[in-house]
Order: sequence, then structure tokens, then C-alpha cells
Amino acid sequence: MNVQEFVKLDREAIHQLVENRFGADADGHKRRRITRWPFPGQLQLWIRDAAGTEVQVFGTCHNLNENGIGVYCERSIEIGQQVPIAIHQPEATYHGDGVVRHCTPSDGEYFVGIEFIDA
Repeated sequence: MNVQEFVKLDREAIHQLVENRFGADADGHKRRRITRWPFPGQLQLWIRDAAGTEVQVFGTCHNLNENGIGVYCERSIEIGQQVPIAIHQPEATYHGDGVVRHCTPSDGEYFVGIEFIDA
């Protein structure tokens, strides 16, 4: 993968990603103010552990909207922690930063809600 295949994770990139996956008329769950789309796929996060060491964590995307992403991963992540994100798709890797807003145990792993920063 060359550098041109890395795309900054912003609102336009998120809309393009969803359109590529679901088509222009994609609709998500209507009960929310901003639509969430189911979005299975792999991603990487870089978190700080209790000792302050940066650790790479792999996860699976669950859903996505223009403000954030829901992720399943094997590690608990501290609420409020800022995390770099890389979402790997066949056409490109989308990268950006987020803040962990919730982290809930779920069937032996954790469901983590991350709000995008500057998306």
C-alpha cells in the first residue's frame, strides 16, 4: 500500500466510505439524531496502558457515523483517552483520532464507543 492510499478520516471521507459500502441511499437506525450504519471491518487503535506505554490494539468495527465509531476489542480502554485510529478497507486506510466515550464488557471482549476528533 502506498502513501496515496491513506485517507484522512473526516466527514467527507466517512460519507464516501458509507456510500461505497451501502450505496447513496444507505439508511441506518432512525431512532438516533445522526444515522449509524452497520460497518464490519478491521481497525487498529493505539492506546496507552496503565504504565503509559503505547500499545497497538486490533478491533472489529461494529457501526459508524460521521461523529464516531463503535468497536469490539480485547482490551478495556480508559474513558476520555485520546486514540489514533486506522480503519482498513480494500480501497484505502482511513486514519484519524478519537476520544473514548464509553467502554463496556461484552461477551469476553469490550464494546468501545469512540467519538472522532476533527472529523
